[in-house]
Order: sequence, then C-alpha cells, then structure tokens
Amino acid sequence: MISKKVLIISFLYAVVNIHATVRETVHETDSFFLNLLPEIVQALTNGDAKALSNYFNTSVELIFSDNQNVYGKAQAEQILKNFFNRNASTGGKFIYKPLHNGIRDNAHYYIGELSTGRGSYRVTIYMKDQRIHLMKIESND
Repeated sequence: MISKKVLIISFLYAVVNIHATVRETVHETDSFFLNLLPEIVQALTNGDAKALSNYFNTSVELIFSDNQNVYGKAQAEQILKNFFNRNASTGGKFIYKPLHNGIRDNAHYYIGELSTGRGSYRVTIYMKDQRIHLMKIESND
C-alpha cells in the first residue's frame, strides 16, 4: 500500500508540472500577440495593400480622419492601395514604428506610427482570431 507521503509528493509533483506547462503555453500564446505580425509590418512598410488584405476579416472597418465605414475585403484593399499611392515617398517605402499594443474585448490592438512621403500617421489595428477587423489611420500633422 502506498503511503500518504508518497501520494502527496506525487500529487504536488503533478500540480507543479501542470502549472509549468500551462504557464509556458500561455506565455507562448501571449508572446505571439505582443508584436504585430511581421508580415503585416512588412506590408505596411512596402505600402502593399494586397499583402495586408490577406489578414483582413471578411468585413473591415476603415477609419480615416475624414471617413469611417465598413468595407468588404476587396473594397478595403482598394481604399488602402489609394492611401499608399497618395502618400508614397520617392522610394515607395514607408517606415512603421510600433508604439503600443494590448488586449481589449478579446481582441488584440496595435498602435504604431507610419511615416510616409506626405507626413506621419498614427495607425491603430484591432485583430481578432488573427484577422484585422478595424484599421484606423489618423494624421499626426
């Protein structure tokens, strides 16, 4: 018959292992969302609306200082393509600088600054299930 001490020690050992596994899993999941996906950063840096649209939800809310609406993926892609074309620098590259990120209402949000040939913009992206649901672009000027 197994003694109480052995049972207690075995139980505590199991609890510690489960806790370590859960912490590691949660940490890996959280760290995945700590930074904006590199593919999205690359799309912003290249002004590539098509690559960015790969991460759009079926409908995306786009907010600009003068316009706010919900669009389908194709229409949202075209609107962002126009934005990138209007704001392209001579080399066609943009600079994206992350500023803040977090979680709100079960969605991850990312705030950054996008420097373009025509000025600087604050970009806010809300993602849920690795899909962009909202993108807000506001002029810093």
